[in-house]
Amino acid sequence: MIRNVLITGGGGSLAEFVVQELRDKYQLTLFDRNHPRQHRDHPWESNLPFVLGDLTSFGHCMRAMTLARADAIVHLGAIPWNTELQPGKASPFRIVLPEDETMRVNVMGTYYLMDAARRLGVKKVAFASSFYVLGLGFRISDKPFQVDYLPIDEEHPLRPEDTYSLSKVLGEEMLRAFSRTYGIQTIALRLQPIDHQTARGLPGGQGERAPLHPEARPDWVGGPIGWTYQYVDVRDAALAFRLALEAEGLEKFEAFYIQTDTVLEEDPRAVVGRTCPDLKEMAANLHGKEGMISGQRAREKLGFVPRHSWRNRTK
Repeated sequence: MIRNVLITGGGGSLAEFVVQELRDKYQLTLFDRNHPRQHRDHPWESNLPFVLGDLTSFGHCMRAMTLARADAIVHLGAIPWNTELQPGKASPFRIVLPEDETMRVNVMGTYYLMDAARRLGVKKVAFASSFYVLGLGFRISDKPFQVDYLPIDEEHPLRPEDTYSLSKVLGEEMLRAFSRTYGIQTIALRLQPIDHQTARGLPGGQGERAPLHPEARPDWVGGPIGWTYQYVDVRDAALAFRLALEAEGLEKFEAFYIQTDTVLEEDPRAVVGRTCPDLKEMAANLHGKEGMISGQRAREKLGFVPRHSWRNRTK
């Protein structure tokens, strides 16, 4: 039975909503390099136990898990962009970090965390992966992403190029290896771009900007094949983590695509057929308004039903 949960990246904006989703059921401890009140964009207050430390220190990971008496881990901590492409239009972030920082933190941080977890008897790890594992994000080679079939599901080949995408693929492979070797239950949630703004009632949220004109190329994501017109509301992402902790009967390692909705009012089959003519025949297989990436596995195995689509908002 899971009672004590350690949340890495515990000072981040996703962690705020994961805490809201989990705190009534679990004893939570936050682990991060910065306290929630120091978050750059959305500082927030928390009275939960907080462990100051770095994922890339094995000792810090051991200490955080020991203090939390962790039965399970929600692993949110990561560098959320590709530092080898900065500065530049592909990564218009305010902080410039060493070019190897994404790989160092995301890959070695996950390794140290998992190695500490197996030593301390952690039963389950839910990992914040990304739909970018597919290789849809930044095509450094300038070769278009190869879509083998639609809708894309968890069996579709992964073809990453940038370090962020690659780091998430390697993170999933580490989870798979630790599950195979030590029997830890691991779950990778491949999140679509996270909409934080709508949940906070702030302008600019993807849910608030929907519906999108079908010929528009969203400037915040880089176009229809760089992105699938899908997003996840941060509250739905938090729900997915709770369901992952509660799920029973899963394989030792499983991955799930997690999204709230498309930002299209029009049928995605028609939009994909027009904007990506080479995918027109494949697009005929899309289901209703779900979009290019399927959420069927998450519905069937996690019971994930998103609650915060823009379609549900009061006009």
